[in-house]
Parts: sequence; structure tokens; C-alpha cells
Amino acid sequence: MAFPGIISRLHPSTRPQDLALQLQQGQHYRAEALLLPATMTAHAAEILQTLPERISLYLTQSEPGLPLRNHDGVMTGEGLLTLQDGRTMPLASEPGRGMLVPESGLRDMARWLEAGHRHFVCPAAVQPVARAILNIWPLDPYLAKHFLLSFTPLLDTATEQELLAVLSARLEPASPCSAWVGSYMKLEKRLHRTYLDH
Repeated sequence: MAFPGIISRLHPSTRPQDLALQLQQGQHYRAEALLLPATMTAHAAEILQTLPERISLYLTQSEPGLPLRNHDGVMTGEGLLTLQDGRTMPLASEPGRGMLVPESGLRDMARWLEAGHRHFVCPAAVQPVARAILNIWPLDPYLAKHFLLSFTPLLDTATEQELLAVLSARLEPASPCSAWVGSYMKLEKRLHRTYLDH
């Protein structure tokens, strides 16, 4: 199984329905891998039971006794993603060095893409847009940069509350939402249907 292009970092929340919604929408939008923050490690076994074989689970904190699959793994403190089958992927510190771009690098996605990076950690809520841009890049970098002009400012001002609100906005598009969520949803609609499958 190939390393995923987008690793979707789950959003911590005290509401159980938020986790269920993230897992449901992750499957619907064909997430490749989920990254579980340390604060959510207690949910690892539950998540692993519900994940289809095609979605990997990466932990940020090791969970002894958890029966991880070959393509699941742990993100170590040394900046290395280590899979159960022994493969590793180093976390990049700057463009051109390492392979996996940390979530903070997503705000400058074009620079990382230009340096040849094709693997990113991304907040789960905005995975469909990040995946679409990653799909567009090899076909038309100028078009990808055009969409990044809308995506990057959104990332710069995103809060965890806004990102969680995206999950609800997908369920009920007619419900009132913040300006941030409305702008993101408009961009996702433009990109997701046309470019997700490229």
C-alpha cells in the first residue's frame, strides 16, 4: 500500500458525535489515512474497528497492545512516521528535506509542491480541498496555485471550532454558518466534484 498523499489529522472534541462525524465524512470523502492526536489516543481501538482496510490509522502516541495493521503506524517524537511493516517516512523540516510535510507547511503548500513534496498532514475537515489541489498540481500547477490563493487565507485564519463547524455544514448546507465556514464550503464545492478523482 502506497503512502497517502494526505494524512487527515482528526479534530479533538469532547462531543462523541464529532468523532463519529469525522470518521463518517472521512470515508465519504475517501480519506487515505487518519492521524490521531495524543489527546484522542483512548479512542484508538474504537476507531480501528470502524476503519475500512483502505484507510490507515497513524497515532501520535503509542498505544501498547493495540493490534495495528501493516499500513498503520506511529508518528515518533523524532519526526518519523513508522509503519507496522517497518517502512518509515521522515517529517520534513523545510522544502526539499524529508518527505512528509507537517500541518504547519500546508499554509505554504505551493512552495512544498514546487520542491517535490507529495505527502501532507492536513486538518481532517479541509482534506477534500487539499486532496483536490494535490491532484491538480501535476496536471496544471497554475490552476492549483489559483485555488491556493483562496485556500491559504482560509488556513491562516482557521480555528478548531471553525474546522469542526465544517462537519456540521456538510450535513446541513442550508443552516446558518460563519463567514469562514461559508467561504470554505464554497471553495470545496468548486473543487471537490471536479478534481477529487484526478
